[in-house]
Amino acid sequence: MDFASCVPLPPRLACLYADENARVSRFEPIDIGEAARRLGISAAALRLYERRGLLPKTSRSASGYRQYSADDLRRARLVRRARRAGLSLAQIETAMKRADRGCLQRLLRAHLDRLERERKRIDRLQRHLRRWIKGAPR
Repeated sequence: MDFASCVPLPPRLACLYADENARVSRFEPIDIGEAARRLGISAAALRLYERRGLLPKTSRSASGYRQYSADDLRRARLVRRARRAGLSLAQIETAMKRADRGCLQRLLRAHLDRLERERKRIDRLQRHLRRWIKGAPR
């Protein structure tokens, strides 16, 4: 199972996966600029994701421009979300190569644990600084 399949689709893309009784619309491939705009990232980031293997090689238009499908956008959205959560591209790459949803969950839990330890360290440092400031001569 692809990690992108666990990401909820926005309404404009959900129609692609509707059953045959529902209204089905087509998603026309979009160019890199439009994909970047919809994802809220740069075109350079999309090219980097492709180079790193986080996105499959995209199809090309007759004139050679990259064309992104709905699946490409879902996968890029997952990468963007994981990056914003603090995972490195290397960690995301590892999780996606394993094609194991549990791997991503373990990475996220480990990252959350690291953040919690860092928060506790900062809390201790703040308490120390407050005590020092209180006891310092004015």
